[in-house]
Amino acid sequence: MADFLQRLTWPLLVGLASGAIAGCWAFQMGRASGRTELATYRAQVAEQRRIDGAAALQRYHEQTRQLADVSGQLDVTLTALDAAREQFTRRIPRAAQLPAPRAGADNPGLLSVDGLRVYNDALGLRADASAPAAGQPDANDAAATPADSGVSRADLLAHARDYGAWCQSVAAGRDALIKLERTQDGR
Repeated sequence: MADFLQRLTWPLLVGLASGAIAGCWAFQMGRASGRTELATYRAQVAEQRRIDGAAALQRYHEQTRQLADVSGQLDVTLTALDAAREQFTRRIPRAAQLPAPRAGADNPGLLSVDGLRVYNDALGLRADASAPAAGQPDANDAAATPADSGVSRADLLAHARDYGAWCQSVAAGRDALIKLERTQDGR
């Protein structure tokens, strides 16, 4: 039996050594393959990050340009509104003069014709502010007496009510659009 074990030992040792060498070689090959795959994956991730970063930078530049455009437009609009406000402010003293009573009326109405023009112009309600109304004094004629426009306090308050409701609906629409934009952006 000792002879049998001795004959079996050498092939067993050679087999074990061959298996160990093959296992070591397979491990090295697997490790090299894994490292190659990992390097390839890392390169793909880096390339995707570069592409995503470039796209994000482009979106950022586009949004910055759009913001600058809108900001410029807003500045122009605000400057024009300030100029219009100054013009209306200069027109108010003449327009605020008490109107002469209309024929058959005990006391004058709330606004003179000039006052009504300023009111309408300030709200953008008159198409041609330069032409006087038929039968009314010319706004450019300083000697003309302010005529009664026939606008009563009730008329003015009713208009303020309607205009206030319109302003509130515009503000509500603006707020709804802002909220919608924020929910779409995930803010």
